[in-house]
Amino acid sequence: MKFGWYIGRGPRRACIFYWVLQLAVGALKSFSALGCAWINNFILTLASSLFSFCFETWLVVEHEKQDQKQDLLFDTFWVMTFFESVSLIGSQEITNVLVSNDDNGFLLPYAFAATLSVVGILYMRNASSTTQHASAVGSYQKSFFAHVLRDKRVLILVLAQAGIHFAISAFWFLWAPTIVADGRYAQLSVIYPCFLASRMLGSAGFPWFYGATAPLRNEDSLTIAYIGAGLALSIVAYDYQEIGTLVILFCIFHACVGFILPSLARLRTKYLPNELRGGMMSFSLSLGNAAIFVFLLQGAHPRSIPNSTILGLASCGLLGAGGCIHMLRRWRKHTRQNARSL
Repeated sequence: MKFGWYIGRGPRRACIFYWVLQLAVGALKSFSALGCAWINNFILTLASSLFSFCFETWLVVEHEKQDQKQDLLFDTFWVMTFFESVSLIGSQEITNVLVSNDDNGFLLPYAFAATLSVVGILYMRNASSTTQHASAVGSYQKSFFAHVLRDKRVLILVLAQAGIHFAISAFWFLWAPTIVADGRYAQLSVIYPCFLASRMLGSAGFPWFYGATAPLRNEDSLTIAYIGAGLALSIVAYDYQEIGTLVILFCIFHACVGFILPSLARLRTKYLPNELRGGMMSFSLSLGNAAIFVFLLQGAHPRSIPNSTILGLASCGLLGAGGCIHMLRRWRKHTRQNARSL
């Protein structure tokens, strides 16, 4: 919620702060003599949390200020998710080139990231902004409690966002150990782009499922996507399967993720004031990170929680989130019926 208040005061400041954090990581990593891995991890975690919502918040606020069409904003959501996957694939290829061209090539990707961070900071400082937020902490907290913690619809979106955040984190922690379990050999560098390509396909399918001509309402298609992702992980949790089957199930999971992320962004725009978007998303990420700390870290060090159990918990979280989205649709339908009867 503190991040959300900071973004409420100025989304551009939060975006610049994100680039500053990335610059700090790139600078620290570029000096191999600095043994500060825990500092780098802390800064990266902070930057990841900011990245999850600061750019989206700025986009939505600027869109509203410029009075652009709502359909254009919804299209931007899935385009953002699509090109995020494209950038991940491109960054992997750039890293491979930089590492292979020098004896100390493992330092070059961080220097390149630091350079991009400087470019991002300079661009953000010169970018025009029409936003003017100067809300005090007290007024922001009152608005946050009124709209987020007391609105059942927004709480449902918080739980849905926390569920997908935990599932994605669990996947990236456990997908490689799951595939190579029992000493099996697999080319992980070839499998990794398949997941990102599946996510791109899922996000590209988003425009077909909203609007007046859509075969299903956004809540219905989002519920199906959550259930599909949950079932894919549940099969993996029940039995590790063969490598080919695992890759297919993980690709289905990522295709659903590619559809879920822009769909949640659309629902946030529908039910939440723009100035509270950052606070709502930081609150949901806090819940997801708490679950990550309890289950993933406890399962990693003392090995008290098997990987299959963690994937099963992630699957249950996704299925529960799908049920929450279904409840949201029923409440909205019930509200419309009551309004018509009056």
